[in-house]
Amino acid sequence: MKNNIVRSLAIAALFVTSSLTGFAQFSLGLQGGIAKSNVEDSKTVAGGGVNLRVFASPKLAFGVAGKIYADGSDYTIAGQTLSSTGTLMPVTGTVDYFFSESFIRPYVGADAGVYFSKYDAKFNGNTILESSRHSNFGAAPRAGLLFAFGNVGIQLEGIYHFVFGNKNHSSTTGSASNVDFESTKNFGGVNVGVIFGIGGK
Repeated sequence: MKNNIVRSLAIAALFVTSSLTGFAQFSLGLQGGIAKSNVEDSKTVAGGGVNLRVFASPKLAFGVAGKIYADGSDYTIAGQTLSSTGTLMPVTGTVDYFFSESFIRPYVGADAGVYFSKYDAKFNGNTILESSRHSNFGAAPRAGLLFAFGNVGIQLEGIYHFVFGNKNHSSTTGSASNVDFESTKNFGGVNVGVIFGIGGK
């Protein structure tokens, strides 16, 4: 499932890229950030990711992105250590609209795709629980500022993720018809990144 989603996003990006090569500006972005669930007493977790965009015009860009958020806790009882770790990895298509072409470029954007998650537990370094990889459809509106220095930019954005449940309560999405919009997990975050422009006129 994961490979099929990644392959589909790559094909879509290639199609858009081949359609726009005459005047396209590409960008490669690297991000780091923090996120926190809306669940009471939830921890703030760190994450990071990469995105590739192609600009259909100076103000409109389409792309693909991959991020990973990781969380973990260690508990020590009578000299014994129990460790738990969890990862959440969104693999999404993206769209961004920039309101100006000046040094400071405010923008809005959105991500949509599949969110993969996995949880593990170890006791004294030995794995005692390893969950299968789960997948859910999700979407994330974004808004931020890009500070442009020629072909290099500094990005600061806020993002809010909606991760939808599966109607049949399975661990994998299977298809878009399996999305349960009424069962939603939410978490917000802040990202800081560096963007490198490549090619274009």
